[in-house]
Amino acid sequence: MVGMDEVVALYDDSGRPVGAAPRSRMRAENLRHAATGVVVRDPLGRVFVHRRTDTKDVYPGRYDFTAGGVLLAGEDPVDAARREAEEELGVSSPLVPLGEADYADDHTSYHAFLFETTWDGPVRLQPEEVASGEWLTLEQLAAMLDDPTVLMMPDARALLGPWLRERLADRVEPEQGWDSHTVVVEGRWVDRTPQRPDVAPRLRAETVVLPRLAPLLPVAVPVPVVVETEPLRVRHPIVPGEPCDPEALTAEDGRLVGELLQALHATPPEVYAGSEVPDGPAAYADLLEVLGAMRERVLPMLPADRRAEGARLLDEVAEPPTSRCLVHGDLGPTHVLVLDGRVHGIIDWSDMVVGDPAHDLAWTLNGTPPEFADALAAAYGVTPELRARGLLWQRLGPWFEVLGGVDFLGQEYVDSGLEGVLARL
Repeated sequence: MVGMDEVVALYDDSGRPVGAAPRSRMRAENLRHAATGVVVRDPLGRVFVHRRTDTKDVYPGRYDFTAGGVLLAGEDPVDAARREAEEELGVSSPLVPLGEADYADDHTSYHAFLFETTWDGPVRLQPEEVASGEWLTLEQLAAMLDDPTVLMMPDARALLGPWLRERLADRVEPEQGWDSHTVVVEGRWVDRTPQRPDVAPRLRAETVVLPRLAPLLPVAVPVPVVVETEPLRVRHPIVPGEPCDPEALTAEDGRLVGELLQALHATPPEVYAGSEVPDGPAAYADLLEVLGAMRERVLPMLPADRRAEGARLLDEVAEPPTSRCLVHGDLGPTHVLVLDGRVHGIIDWSDMVVGDPAHDLAWTLNGTPPEFADALAAAYGVTPELRARGLLWQRLGPWFEVLGGVDFLGQEYVDSGLEGVLARL
């Protein structure tokens, strides 16, 4: 708790201690002193922004995005920063130095020692100094700083505004998928926003299901969190690895993916309960609707002598599966990550449904080397029926590309998809 009679360190213009004075005198005469500022971030990179109490001796009631305070006489800056972060917010994680700087206005004049820390625990507000607070994304914090009606601490704005802008600029857009707009944030996190309204429920479903599912699987998967609701944005730490080269997959990889699919397809219903993952009947109804669109809009694009084969494929896929379970729904080489030469993770779960288990066996059995496919089949326990239906799903794959091209992706995807449709028929 702040005391007006505590003795604080005084600093000269070169940033060195030159004496001490009671806090009350330092404030009354605006003497140059030293202070700390700690930016507290969570494991998703959000910053804790708080409002100061109305009883603070300088800038009461203002918003701040640092925890900090003045250095006491003889106090080390790192020790002071740790003390203030613990007192104000209950934060005790290791500090990363951000440098030193100077600030002065009509109310305060000090040499600043700045730090950053990542805190994964509960925040405990000091009632004498902190009125309220919440975790905000850098974009939300920047909007506050840019809004002249928001009473923000001027020293935090001046000293750490450049830090904020530098990190906001650290955004990389990889090759984009069909459903979500993806951004790599600060080289540590992946942000996704829906490209179409129908994708939003799928992203929200991931934030419910994947945290429950991750401990049940033998490979790494994203664990996304909603970081903004309007517009929707979800974020997860980067899953290490690179998209696999199918020809480099080994029997050991096949065994691991077989075990993964076995665990995934045995997922108990409580894992996806309460989510927006389409359940069995809803997923089957959606499939029939998609197959109807393919029959109406893709089938007429095939050469006349190939349409009967195409219609037969659509009929066979439309047959209800004998069992339904939680499936990934889009397993392919871009979504299987390898690290150090071995399968390490599975990403992009936005097509997750309670549906036909053979869907996940399409590419894994029919687009991979024999040694991988055989090991997967043995580890999973693939039956002749599943193998046959997996081949149907593999043949259907390019039809989705054609339909997507017609709907929103463009003629390039239509042409590429049609080539694949004819090759797989």
